[in-house]
Amino acid sequence: MYNLYSKRKKDAQGNPEVFVYDDFPTAFRNQFFTIVIEVLKKAEYYGLHNAIGDLCKAFAQEKGLKCIATFAGCITHINDCDALERYIDNCNNEDFLDLMDYIFGVFISNQEIQRQCCRYGQNNNFFQNAIDELNFRLKQHNLGYEFLNGEIIVKTNTVTHERIVKPALKLLLEEEFRGAEEEYLLAFEDYRQGKNKNAIFNAGKAFESAMKAICSGMNYAFDDKKDTAKDLINILEKNKFYPSYLNTHIVAIRTTLESGAPTLRNKTSGHGQGDSIQNIPDEYVEYTLNLVASNIVFLHKLYKRKKEGAKV
Repeated sequence: MYNLYSKRKKDAQGNPEVFVYDDFPTAFRNQFFTIVIEVLKKAEYYGLHNAIGDLCKAFAQEKGLKCIATFAGCITHINDCDALERYIDNCNNEDFLDLMDYIFGVFISNQEIQRQCCRYGQNNNFFQNAIDELNFRLKQHNLGYEFLNGEIIVKTNTVTHERIVKPALKLLLEEEFRGAEEEYLLAFEDYRQGKNKNAIFNAGKAFESAMKAICSGMNYAFDDKKDTAKDLINILEKNKFYPSYLNTHIVAIRTTLESGAPTLRNKTSGHGQGDSIQNIPDEYVEYTLNLVASNIVFLHKLYKRKKEGAKV
């Protein structure tokens, strides 16, 4: 039996989690080191002497260390590049986060490093490219952090993640919603790997599967092979799945459903893209994932009320 991702990764309260916060794998640490050294060596090459050593010394002072080479039993007589590498390899997660936050904070605030790196044809996008690669690697490894506005932020602190995405995952753990759960987690996996078109496609499938599970549980007639999101919404409405006194509210919700995730999916990933390849920005994928999650939570609550015979 396959051990689904939602079972393997849970937060401290036992709730499903899509991001990892307490484990920076070796592959990511190696990639981080490569990004940092590329910037610092380029600064040194173009005239900023001992950029690596100065950064290591300044960070050690902030951490209350004599030097980072002595951390975790490392020998003292090694060059600064090796010392930084050993620190990255051996430091714990909290220290690693401090280092990541500090180094990239220095990169965007140190005018001398920027000036040297931008000489001899280096454009002003050099540092932004480093930030973009860091954020890409964080996403690639499913790490719940992002460098934004000059600092490392924790993605789980966002309202949508805590109040929409995680509750949706928790609800989808129920047996009858397992198909929607698998597709929703696939959407996150696609997003993590940069496969944005697939992410939107699987998010839309998760939304449709959730409605099919509701139709099946309520014994509403529907075509499992042909019915689209719009068809399924119409079926739920026709069968008075929505409470009558919520008609005005449901009209607004239905408009959001019909013009939100299904339409976005159709326009970006459901049809041919013509002569040019469509690049779907991350914000569209995040919007779709959050929209689908909020709709699933809403429909699931109505479904449970119906099944339990509660008056609404």
